[in-house]
Amino acid sequence: MTRTRRTITSLAALGLLLQAMPAQAAGSRFPEWVRPAVTYVDDQGWLLKADIQPNEPMTRATFAALMQGAFEGGYSKTDGLVTAGEVSAALVRALGKAPVAEGLQQVSSPDGWRPHVGRRFGTEIVSREMGLRYNRLEDEDALETSASEPMKQADAIYAVWKAKTSPATYAADALTSFSLPIYSETRRQVVEFALSLVGAPYIWGGEWSTPTPSGYPFGAQSHGGFDCSGFTWYVLKEASTTYSPTGRTYPGWSFPERSSSDMARAAVKKLAFDNLLPGDVVFFAPNGAEAKAADVYHVGIYLGKGWMVHSSGSRAGISLAEIGPGSWWSDQLAWGRRIITKN
Repeated sequence: MTRTRRTITSLAALGLLLQAMPAQAAGSRFPEWVRPAVTYVDDQGWLLKADIQPNEPMTRATFAALMQGAFEGGYSKTDGLVTAGEVSAALVRALGKAPVAEGLQQVSSPDGWRPHVGRRFGTEIVSREMGLRYNRLEDEDALETSASEPMKQADAIYAVWKAKTSPATYAADALTSFSLPIYSETRRQVVEFALSLVGAPYIWGGEWSTPTPSGYPFGAQSHGGFDCSGFTWYVLKEASTTYSPTGRTYPGWSFPERSSSDMARAAVKKLAFDNLLPGDVVFFAPNGAEAKAADVYHVGIYLGKGWMVHSSGSRAGISLAEIGPGSWWSDQLAWGRRIITKN
């Protein structure tokens, strides 16, 4: 091959490469986890892939158009930005699970006490149990969204895609059996505070409801939210001059351990399920009651009547779970630990 022909061939190959580059760059705009959802809504003609900016907030008008395409309506606001709580509520209604959410919203104990929870409590729980929220990976934690914040386009598109194609509606229906027992005054305050945090996302290493405040002694946090042990810590750990959880009405208790396995290891008395009281910390491991503390991978706060509140990566934030006999969590339950020393 002559030098001239080699040059022409090389230039032609370079031209083909340059033509391909914009398509590759466009595809790389989207995090891998949302690409199937983006392709789906684009194929359906509900949103054009070229118009999607995955990490920018979604407008209410765009979400209304998306809901119109997916469910023939169900959301009508057009001004401003759509919040994560609005997305959850609209999809819960579209899937016919609003009565489940309302039941959670109105839950009370047999003596008539009703915990004061946020207005999105029910729909946030139901949407998470149906798998409509995606837990962004650690390097994307700053892009997470609490219920009251504008939702990123990628997260809203993912939520609609899951709602349309594979919602875990059976998990929502299981919530109809959720109920509360009668609590002492102290345990009532703990339960109410824990439930008030519903709507916060799962954040790896998260232990605060907002980005960590100035002077916080336990490390920086890019967005408010909790991992499982951080949530338990935030609800129960004693307050100090440098550590004072926002909005809590009780001082807390000695709780120096931070990881779930260290918390489990420090249990002076390992409580079996039948001996648990509301507010006790519950630990989970693959071998259940036969596990060692090093095997513990998850922790939550027992609410009574076989239910716990916890921050779960698979649920993308704080949710409820049944842990009593016959539940999935039951075989994983290792033991409980009592942190609350007085009623």
